[in-house]
Amino acid sequence: MKHAQSLLVFLLLLLSTGPVMAQRQTRVGLGFNALLAKAEGVGLGIRARAAAPVSADLSLAVDLGFTGFIFRGRDEASYVFDPQLSAIVTFPPRGRQAFYVLGGFGAYAPLSNRYRGERGPTVHFGFGWVQLLRETQVFYELNPTLIVGERTVDVVLPFRIGVIF
Repeated sequence: MKHAQSLLVFLLLLLSTGPVMAQRQTRVGLGFNALLAKAEGVGLGIRARAAAPVSADLSLAVDLGFTGFIFRGRDEASYVFDPQLSAIVTFPPRGRQAFYVLGGFGAYAPLSNRYRGERGPTVHFGFGWVQLLRETQVFYELNPTLIVGERTVDVVLPFRIGVIF
């Protein structure tokens, strides 16, 4: 958990006021995710992202995610906090839709003793689509993540959907 707290402080400092980022508007996204993990099965969660544009094509983002593996019931449920720092490259829109790729690092921190999988720093690389609406956007994203554990490397596969304000 100590690593997750250090990462969170670093991420918040990174997205705080900077001369390049202050010139453009930070976007906030909220969404849901379904996470497939070898050790725990399928988990459901929520996610928040703040993204600050560096240029028209590149943004830096901070994600805070919380996933619960609840399908074995409350007594056997486990929970994970997984913050991420990402660089997002958005390709030129085609019509009202745009494709993007993202990658970066983060942490995978179980919040309960029942969790059976790996924990530790993460590396992720994924892709997604943004559907432009009037004032908001809907996003769909697949973001495979490697968890670098003490003894092995594990893979989790999150699928996310949400709204960007």
